[in-house]
Amino acid sequence: MEKDLISDRIGKRLRHYRQQLNMTLDDLAELTGVSKPMLGQIERGTSNPTVATLWKIASGLQVPLTAFILENPSLKVVRADDQPQFREDNKRFEAHNTYAAPGISMETFRARLLPGCAYVSEPHGLGVIESITVFTGTLTLEIGPETSTLEKGDAISFSADTGHVYQNNTNDVCEISVAILYSNVTTTKTSI
Repeated sequence: MEKDLISDRIGKRLRHYRQQLNMTLDDLAELTGVSKPMLGQIERGTSNPTVATLWKIASGLQVPLTAFILENPSLKVVRADDQPQFREDNKRFEAHNTYAAPGISMETFRARLLPGCAYVSEPHGLGVIESITVFTGTLTLEIGPETSTLEKGDAISFSADTGHVYQNNTNDVCEISVAILYSNVTTTKTSI
């Protein structure tokens, strides 16, 4: 998919979600922490946001990250090489989106953490639940002040409204699945 088409799709979907919530660009900037000029550029399709910026927007709007870029087919096989992916922490964290669709409040990923990985995930918003299952290796997960170590077959679910860190402190590759369930609660401006 060409970069211009992705930028255009992201912009149209951002405008759609913002208008559904009856929000101005100022409201959205306050909610997401992304500047009004940047949001305007994204909506017009003149700026292709970074993954971090798109996460902030998605979290603020309580929609899956991939709701901005994927189509909504009723049935679609997505081959491993065709799954949208992102890499962080000097390519030691690699995540592939295995399911997401516009209007659906859930998305799933498969992820690989290479030895030494420490991927920091921003808070996803109030009411968002994250569930992780370890398939190989050992995952150390920091959620706020708590740390959990998970082995092959272990699973954890948690409220993802606080920052969390995925870590692989071993010499082996760790492979996990991640499901993120977004709240259906309508987002409103609050002062915290």
